[in-house]
Amino acid sequence: MELLTSETRKVWIPNHPVAGYLPGRVEETGDDGVLIVVDESGEQFKVLGAEAQSVDPACLIGVDDLLSLGDFNEAALLHNIRVRYSEEKIYTGIGHPILISVNPYKHIAGLYSAERQKEYRSAARSQGSQGGPPVHLYSVADAAYKTMLHENVNQSIIISGESGAGKTEATKRMLAYLAEMQRSTFKGTGGSDGGGTGQRSVEQQVLDANPVLEAFGNAKTVRNDNSSRFGKFVEVEFDASGKLLSAQISNYLLEKCRIVTQQPEERNYHIFYQLCAGFKSPGLPQGLELGVATDFDYTSACERIDGVDDHKEFTEVLDCMLSLGFSTAERDSAMRIVASVLHLGSLRFAACSRDGQDGVAIENTDKAALVCELLGLEQQQMHKVLEHKTLEDPLTKKTIHMPHNAQSASYTRHGMAKVIYARLFDWLVQRINESMGGTNGKSRQELRRIGLLDIYGFEVFEWNSFEQLCINFANEKLQQHFNAHMFTQEQHLYSSEGISWTHIKWQDNQHIIESLAKKPLGLFCLVDSECITPGATDETLYTKIVSSFKNSKVVYKPGRFAGTDFAVAHYAGEVIYSTETFLEKNTDKLHADVVNLLKSSQTELVKLLFTDPRFAGDATAAKPGPAPARTLGRRRSSTDMDPQRGQRQNGSVGMMFREQLEKLVEHLNKTNPRYVRCIKPNANKHPAEFDSIEVLRQLRCAGMLESIRIRRAGYAVRRPFKEFFIRFRILVPTLAASGTDPDYRELCKRLATEVENRLRQHGIALDEKPWQAGSSKLFMKEELERHFERLIVEGAKRHVITVQKRWRGYSRRKAYLATRTAVLEVQAALRTLSAVVAYREAKRRLDATVALQAVLRSMVARRRFLEQRRAAICVQSRVRGWRCRSRLGKLKSKAAADKIRRMREEDERAAALEKARQESQKRDLELEEMKRQLEETRQRAAEAAAASPMESPREAEAAAAAAAAKAAAAAAAAAEAGSGQNEVGGRVEGGE
Repeated sequence: MELLTSETRKVWIPNHPVAGYLPGRVEETGDDGVLIVVDESGEQFKVLGAEAQSVDPACLIGVDDLLSLGDFNEAALLHNIRVRYSEEKIYTGIGHPILISVNPYKHIAGLYSAERQKEYRSAARSQGSQGGPPVHLYSVADAAYKTMLHENVNQSIIISGESGAGKTEATKRMLAYLAEMQRSTFKGTGGSDGGGTGQRSVEQQVLDANPVLEAFGNAKTVRNDNSSRFGKFVEVEFDASGKLLSAQISNYLLEKCRIVTQQPEERNYHIFYQLCAGFKSPGLPQGLELGVATDFDYTSACERIDGVDDHKEFTEVLDCMLSLGFSTAERDSAMRIVASVLHLGSLRFAACSRDGQDGVAIENTDKAALVCELLGLEQQQMHKVLEHKTLEDPLTKKTIHMPHNAQSASYTRHGMAKVIYARLFDWLVQRINESMGGTNGKSRQELRRIGLLDIYGFEVFEWNSFEQLCINFANEKLQQHFNAHMFTQEQHLYSSEGISWTHIKWQDNQHIIESLAKKPLGLFCLVDSECITPGATDETLYTKIVSSFKNSKVVYKPGRFAGTDFAVAHYAGEVIYSTETFLEKNTDKLHADVVNLLKSSQTELVKLLFTDPRFAGDATAAKPGPAPARTLGRRRSSTDMDPQRGQRQNGSVGMMFREQLEKLVEHLNKTNPRYVRCIKPNANKHPAEFDSIEVLRQLRCAGMLESIRIRRAGYAVRRPFKEFFIRFRILVPTLAASGTDPDYRELCKRLATEVENRLRQHGIALDEKPWQAGSSKLFMKEELERHFERLIVEGAKRHVITVQKRWRGYSRRKAYLATRTAVLEVQAALRTLSAVVAYREAKRRLDATVALQAVLRSMVARRRFLEQRRAAICVQSRVRGWRCRSRLGKLKSKAAADKIRRMREEDERAAALEKARQESQKRDLELEEMKRQLEETRQRAAEAAAASPMESPREAEAAAAAAAAKAAAAAAAAAEAGSGQNEVGGRVEGGE
């Protein structure tokens, strides 16, 4: 345990209620050794000091390759993926063979663009280059393609994960990358362009097959809007040059029960809804009589998917079928069959009496007539098959026609619909393989292959039946293959080669597989044996399972009152199954009457589906006998099944599926596998939502932690000694293989030791044991192998440069000798010319120097003159200023004396003026007095005249004139006195 000091401030918080694991800061350490750790939100947790794991800083920023993690634990793995997901980096690698892909549930701009594809193709051509683009689905596909070409080993890419994790999308993206690589690499070479017949290239057909298979084999589930309800293994075949020649598709276990019933919020297969949306499209056959999908019983559970245009996708399906070489008749026949399945589900049965017995009759005969028209059947024969069942008397061997009841008639109708659609799907796959099966005259053994396996992931629903058991068993086998390749095989190889290795404990699921499939008491074997047991029912099957696995920890009762439920402890967790309908689905055979009816079809495709043994599949006709009565729905009971079940053939659905699965695993074991582990970030299908608890569970089930440990601690590069020496001997030219039987093991050890020492001398950090020599191969770490490849590129570059240098030296030396003489003559002429030019330049410089000196000297003399002049002017101005100031002082003294004198004169004038004014006022008074006296005199004269009338007027006038003369003389004297006063005042004012 690493000692937690003050410097180690961050540890992992285990069992976090939301994040599973979360990095936290150590707040304090208690006396009992318990650490108080605070997460990002400030919440406190207690972590035992003895179990505390320090946080590697690389985990906090997210690394591209999990092999570069400094600590090997679940916390680092989970947090690294969580950090990258928050940055919209959904791909994380574990070395070269494993890629973890987290479904973003949204479009990420540029993630699958043409520029991104070009980036990975360009990086693939740069051998030995450092860096490169980050891990991606394209890097996995490109690595498989290169390994297939260089090592001549078939490749397989196993894409696994739970439903809704993005397996189907990953398959399409890698197929698109391989197809685009073909277009860019072999453009214009011919042979891949359809031969000029108008048919598309093989690589385009590989892409066009996806929409067709998705339409007929994918459906909406509660976990995934485009869930593959069948397994698919696509083998892309190439020639020795890497050109894509053909492709083959294998399908596994189509979910037929979905055709007749679905859980709430789930849909039937996409093609039913697409055909209902686009049945009026130009070119389609008339008379399909379709409408809204909810009008049909088989498609009424859920009609639409948000963001999906069924009509648009249907148009794409039709185009792709034409691209794949389907004729118009084949396409129309397929659509007629799909429409007939919809109408078949809408048949109604009414109780009636037949020959004194209770029976049924088809109520909507018009619908039955339409089904017969679409399938090319006789209506009378179809009524007979759906309304009666044929039995054989065991004693007399006579054929007995017994009326159906409503339940058995409905079951026969459902069985008929399931088998018709399942065989149509098998025909589609076979027809697509024919279109893409050209090999240009090469045998299949000469071809190189890349297989992409897209198979259903683990499924756990509220109610799990036989389909889920088969699907989960397939995942158990694939998980075992992954374990065997990543753990068992590598450890066994190290041990057999004598390599020092510390074995890592890991969880094996072999005991689970044996409990499910080992003969004679495996779970599938019990189901098969019960299918051929007379009188067997789902209840007897349940009793047999419980008694056979009484002490098992793999198959057991989930509770005391389990009813018909049993549990299986799968590698991915516990799943509870119900035995209801197990026997029915495991047998899944049609009555001979139904098969014979369909064989008599006038439609060529329908007849082919039931006469060609390639499409017999697991629905072989049962011998004539009673058809068991079943109820519609996923939860059905088989308590009333017929005792003659034992007459059915032994080839059960489960047996044939296991055989297919064994062949698939056997084929995968012959290839070099790569793995894409798809992870579902949340169960709500919401973008930018990361459910850490759910993701951690998926990582544990996928064995990712163990793969990190073994790939990083082990030696990923293993080469035979001779091959290793031949490839890398250029790095040590002094080593040579001598003799007829050289010791390549010793040569490889010397070569690896010398190169390792060279790298260490250059300061390159390597692991303690970056390589080891086994008994037949040399084992290297991936890091050391990258350095070896880089050194090869650098060594080759040095040799090329040496050759180029020698050749260029020789050619240049020859040209030099041929021109040497001419060059000497030219040099002599140039030297003469150079001397003349140098003389002229020197003379020009001399003349310029003299002129410059003259100018400079004149400038110095002028500057000295100007300075003296400025000094003289300054002295003159100072003297003149002093003299002026002296004179100014004198003038100011004289002006002050004059001012004082003027002020005295002004005072005197003012006094004289005042005196004159007073005299003037006195005279004015006197004048007024005189005027008054004159007036009085005039009045008296007038009165006297009035009193002495005898006095002549002339005398009166004379007296008045005398008085007036006196008055005038007095007025004139007064006026003269006033004018003198005014003159004095004017002078005073003027003086002032």
